[in-house]
Amino acid sequence: MWMETAVLSARSGYEARLRRMLKARSAVRRNSKGCVKSWVGETSVGKGTFILQALYDSENAIGLALKLVSELDEKDGGLESVLEAPPIVGVFEVEAEDVL
Repeated sequence: MWMETAVLSARSGYEARLRRMLKARSAVRRNSKGCVKSWVGETSVGKGTFILQALYDSENAIGLALKLVSELDEKDGGLESVLEAPPIVGVFEVEAEDVL
């Protein structure tokens, strides 16, 4: 299985908008073929820092989900305008028995 993780920080005053945009992107991932689960979390200290994670059954499923998300970026202008800094992004291979 493959896990995609992104940590993002909102520009001041854009926290609610970033939260909505991330939830929309999480839903797109969740509805894409091969995505097992996708979720968004917010820091428990302060506000404005989010984590977006998704779990996929194959590496190819990540590419499919990212293609669908890029279509959403084209429609709403993408996340860059509401981010404080570039996101920290990683993709990790995980053992299914450690996740499920």
